Amino acid sequence: MAQEADKRTLLPIASVEGWGGVRARRREEPFPDDLRDAFEEEYFECPLAYGGRYESANPHRKLTSYLREVREARGGGRLLDVGCAFGRFLEVARPYYACEGLDTSAYALERARKKVPDVPLYHAQIEKFVTDQRYDVVTCFDVLEHVPAIDLALRGVRELLAPTGVMVAAIPVYDSLMGRAVGFIDRDPTHLHRWGRREWAQRLEANGLRVLRMKGIVRVPLPGYFLHFTSERARSWAAVILFTCGTGDEGRA
Repeated sequence: MAQEADKRTLLPIASVEGWGGVRARRREEPFPDDLRDAFEEEYFECPLAYGGRYESANPHRKLTSYLREVREARGGGRLLDVGCAFGRFLEVARPYYACEGLDTSAYALERARKKVPDVPLYHAQIEKFVTDQRYDVVTCFDVLEHVPAIDLALRGVRELLAPTGVMVAAIPVYDSLMGRAVGFIDRDPTHLHRWGRREWAQRLEANGLRVLRMKGIVRVPLPGYFLHFTSERARSWAAVILFTCGTGDEGRA
């Protein structure tokens, strides 16, 4: 049975159907298992999400910061970027990895194919993606909080990893002062799992993804500059955690 969305936060949010405030949902109402249609062009243009500023919200320095963390975890091999969106991370990663991308959005994949025409891209949900390929790295940047069937998705990631593969994921958390402040202004109705870092670590471990490292990510859009840095010292208070997870066999690499 698909895992339901987190029911504990009672923040009123707009319906994902049309993004037009057709009616109000409350967080205790589980979202449907299939949100594929929620992430098309309207999502990227909606003020509740990116407001047409996806590119500026993902500047080059942010992506290269992610790349440094991924290369620290695994320096090369085959990489699958889950939730690849417009292909921004694939652009910076492809000189170092044999890259592939996966997303639920046909609109995003159309944009990504223009940026990385040589990279294989797949239109599917992670919990329904089937392939015989196994990956040395699976990345999930700001993705897992959107997935209704989170346990199925995490088990799907685990199955995609090679025996010594790693998953690197950036996930927002809401259990610190900074996290609560971000949560107060966050109105994206597809942020289904507003959990803390301990809850995410437990959920990852329960689905076969052993947490190897946790770092805090601090990111603040400033006028003309996007502040973004990652540090182990920030892992107790940052509003985003970078999890690096393995299968249990990665120490033999």
